[in-house]
Amino acid sequence: MTRITALVIAALLTAGAVMQGPPESTSPAETTDTSAGPAGGGSYNAYCPWSWSDSIITSTHILAAVGPASYDITPFQGGRIEDRLTGEVPPNVADTIENLTDVGAGSALVEFSGSPGVVGVVSSGEDLLAGDLCSPAIPDSWHLPGGSTLEGESLVLRLFNPFATDARVDIWAFSELGIEATEALEFLTVPARQTRIVALEEHLPRRESLSVIVRPVQGRVIPMMIYDIGTDLAVWPGSGAGEAWEFPVAGVAGLNSHLVMTNEASLSVEYQLEYFDESGSTGPVLPGSIEGLGQVRVPLDDTEAGSGIRVTGDGPFGAMIIGRSETGVSATVGARTTATTWLVPGPGVVPAGSRIRFLNAGVNPLILQYTTLSPDGQTRTRIIDLPANSLRSVHLTDQDTTAVRVSADGPLTVGWLAAASGRVMTAGAVPLE
Repeated sequence: MTRITALVIAALLTAGAVMQGPPESTSPAETTDTSAGPAGGGSYNAYCPWSWSDSIITSTHILAAVGPASYDITPFQGGRIEDRLTGEVPPNVADTIENLTDVGAGSALVEFSGSPGVVGVVSSGEDLLAGDLCSPAIPDSWHLPGGSTLEGESLVLRLFNPFATDARVDIWAFSELGIEATEALEFLTVPARQTRIVALEEHLPRRESLSVIVRPVQGRVIPMMIYDIGTDLAVWPGSGAGEAWEFPVAGVAGLNSHLVMTNEASLSVEYQLEYFDESGSTGPVLPGSIEGLGQVRVPLDDTEAGSGIRVTGDGPFGAMIIGRSETGVSATVGARTTATTWLVPGPGVVPAGSRIRFLNAGVNPLILQYTTLSPDGQTRTRIIDLPANSLRSVHLTDQDTTAVRVSADGPLTVGWLAAASGRVMTAGAVPLE
C-alpha cells in the first residue's frame, strides 16, 4: 500500500467518524484523558514542549491558576529528567520561573493540584523573542499548519512524550505540491519521557508552505513547531481541529500575514472569512475551500495592524496565522471557542511591554474587565466597553505584570502580542467559562 493510499483510507475513516459521531461505548483506557481539567477550561496538567535559554536568552515559564493551587514542574532536557520543582500559586498571583533548563532547548510537564491552571512560555534576549501557551489537553490528532522550508530556513517539529511508555506517531505533511509521500515521517517512535526532534527541512526541503498533522498510533505526544528564518524565530503549539476559529491578533505592524488551514478528512471544508477592527466588521465575508487531505494558505492583504479575523467552516479544520517580514517572523494559533472568562499567561514579561487584544465577533456590545496579575500579588483592574463586531487593543504598562485575567458579560476571544528589538511574538489565551 502506498503512503498516499494509506492517507486517503485514514482520511475516509476520519470523515466517517465525524459524520457518525462517537461509538456508544469504548474502553475507559481509550477515552479517559487525565490532561483535561473540569468542564469550562483550565487543566490540571500543562505540557510545554519547548523553551530556550542560554547566556543571553532568558526563558520564563508563567503559571496562573483559577483558584489557589500548588504545582510540580518536571523539566526534561536531552533525554534526562531534571530535578522537579514545586511551588504554590495563591489567588491573584501569576508565578514565574526563569531558565528552567540551563542551556539550550528543553521541555517540561506542569502538574497542578487544588485548582486547574494555565502555563505560558516566553524566551527573550538578543535576536530572539518567542513563546506561546503550553498545551492544556491532548486531542486525537494535532494540526500544525503554516511552516516553510525554503533555502536558509529551518522547520523543526518537537514531539514531547512525558509519559512512562513509548509512543508512536504518524506525520501527515501537506505542501503546495499536495500530499507529501515520505516514509521518513511514518510510524515514528518517541521514547518514554523524551522529546524527539524532526528536522522537516531535511525530509521536505524547499517547500514554500508546509503543514503537518500528527496522528498518534500508540501512546500520546505533545508537539510544537519551531520555525527559524535565520534572523528570527517563531514557535507555535499543535491544536485540535475546530469548525470556528477567532484570531484577535491577526494584523501586526510590519509583518505580511497569511492564514493557513489544514483538513485531515477526505471531504473538502467550505469556509467563510470575516475581518474586524476597532471600527467594526470590515469588508465582505470571503468564502473559500480547504480540499480534503490538504491545506490552504490565504494572504491577509486587507488585514491592518490592530485587526482580527474569524473563520468558520462546515467541518473541522486546523488554523493558524504566520506573519513574516524580511527579518522577522511571528505565529499564533487561534481560539476555537468563545468564553466570558480568560486567563492569559505571559503579557508583561517582555520589558518593552505587551498589547492585549479583545475580539467581540457577536452582535451585542460587551462590558469587560481585565485584571493584571504579578508574582507579588499586586493587581490592577480596568473596565472597558467592547462594541459589537469590533476589536480593542490595550497597551499594558503596569510594572511586574506577568499575566492577565479577563471577564465579560458576554462571549469574546483574547490574544496578545509583544515587541522588542525589532522582534515580534504573538500568543493566545486559555478560556475558562
